[in-house]
Amino acid sequence: MKPSQYLDAKLCLTAAGLLYHQEKVLLVKHKKLGIWLAPGGHLEADEQPHQAAEREFWEETGLRVKATAFKSSFQANELSQYLPNPFLTNLHWMNKESYTRRKAEKKPLPGVKPCEQHVCFLYLVEAISGLDYRRNIEETDGIGWFSQAEVALLETTPDIKYEVKYGFSLV
Repeated sequence: MKPSQYLDAKLCLTAAGLLYHQEKVLLVKHKKLGIWLAPGGHLEADEQPHQAAEREFWEETGLRVKATAFKSSFQANELSQYLPNPFLTNLHWMNKESYTRRKAEKKPLPGVKPCEQHVCFLYLVEAISGLDYRRNIEETDGIGWFSQAEVALLETTPDIKYEVKYGFSLV
């Protein structure tokens, strides 16, 4: 896919966090998508991406986390505040069928959700209040810690497997 082909797709901004502990990563099984992924979701009005990742992580796992600063030798000064950087930012389809139909019919489709693509800011996070998680039964069908070998066998997308593997290499 050439990104320039879809410049008029309806975008939603999302953020997610990956928490690693003792060579395992905490993932949730998304109820609607049926796949394992990092806890995350849509940014709310006036919310910064790292704040959304922290809030969504709490909502889906019951764990308080903070987005960690991506490792760098850069030193901040007193004039600016530097926010945690995502270690990856991806663009993925949520509803390509809606985009295709909307373009063919040259009008908005009634009753279609606004997101056709997601821009997702993916953060490394660290727990700030323990590791006792709880599953949000309204949004997830599962939650658990997985080793890198176990992630390779999970029901998820190749992109998510790559992102989790890359995260393992950073921690």
